[in-house]
Amino acid sequence: MNHAIKALLLGLCCALPVLVSAADEDPDQAAAHTRHALMELMGWNMKTVVAMSTGKQEFSVEAAVIQGERLAQLGAMIGDAFARDTSAAEVKTAALPAVWQDSEDFAAKSQALIDNATAYAEAAAGGAGPARKAFIQLGGSCKGCHENYKAE
Repeated sequence: MNHAIKALLLGLCCALPVLVSAADEDPDQAAAHTRHALMELMGWNMKTVVAMSTGKQEFSVEAAVIQGERLAQLGAMIGDAFARDTSAAEVKTAALPAVWQDSEDFAAKSQALIDNATAYAEAAAGGAGPARKAFIQLGGSCKGCHENYKAE
């Protein structure tokens, strides 16, 4: 066998236990797990934005643009990640039932995050000053959603 086929077979053997366990996972738990992972990634990217915007980290145009673009891309996944209503399920989640009770507002706030993250990335290309101004709107997007839809 050539090396590519061997590598593929080895990869499949390693991935099989993960795929089987994912298939066995309760759909509500899987949804909650996916949402949590998405929010962790968003928080990880937002940390750098906050640090640069508050002067705790040196501002980097390249890093700021990347973080803004990533936040917009991750924000675009919110609708899919929150599609399954787990408000009546017995799963550990920070998502409040209001996510599904007021889904139109939740979707609007998600879109505001995408728009503000995109605006931040564009502003960051112009330097620290414009990025800091755009950060206020971006941070407000996070806060606006967390106030109504996240259990603390």
